[in-house]
Amino acid sequence: MQNMDVGLVLLDDARRVLALNPAAVRLLGERAAGLVGAYLHDLHPPSHRAKVELLLAAAGDPSAPASACSMMVALPGRVLVLKASALAAEPGRGTGGAVTALLLMEASRAGGPVVAGTAAIRAAAPAGAAPAPGPRAVEPLVKLPVEKGQGIVLVDPRDAVYLQADGHYTTVHTADGAYFCGLPLSELEVRLDPRSFVRTHRGYIVNLRHARAVERRDGRAVFIMDAPGNPRVPVSRNRAEALKKRLAL
Repeated sequence: MQNMDVGLVLLDDARRVLALNPAAVRLLGERAAGLVGAYLHDLHPPSHRAKVELLLAAAGDPSAPASACSMMVALPGRVLVLKASALAAEPGRGTGGAVTALLLMEASRAGGPVVAGTAAIRAAAPAGAAPAPGPRAVEPLVKLPVEKGQGIVLVDPRDAVYLQADGHYTTVHTADGAYFCGLPLSELEVRLDPRSFVRTHRGYIVNLRHARAVERRDGRAVFIMDAPGNPRVPVSRNRAEALKKRLAL
């Protein structure tokens, strides 16, 4: 514990970030910029805001198990363990009531991966700001970290049929279903094998191993993917020519 860098993020009762300690800034890197004053739910896609609220509610419930107040934070090149706890604030301090403390630690220094509780919350840049890749963002991505059940599992990229942008995050579509990934599509484009994965649209990446055909609809091309339901992935006009050359069409 003496050598562990423990980050601290404080939230007011309106779920706005009050403050970060220097360790939290170091752990979050460039994603810490602009967090003070940000509304926590604005940092997450709508599909995950209910889960975030469940975790924060558990942090303020004395009867809630410790696992319900814990989660994992997937960042480029690292995984953080996060622990939430509600604190009683003194009247007149200007916080508007209770304060929630979020403790951050690197998973590798906290004894390895930790199974998340009821949610997997991500620390991200404020809405409208593009997340910056970490210093190791150019390393090839051997596994895709996705949320499944109450934890993070590692998916073989070959099993990904296509990837779809979800705000600052990504939805990974496989033959078995769709999964939330805490990495932005722009980083996945750089780190996944370019021989198999190609950006077809600002919001999509296709795994060519699962591409069954190319169709034209309303003057635009779409990939038909080899997966249940034969999902169709759009191709933007500004990328169509490069894809034609690549596929010798």
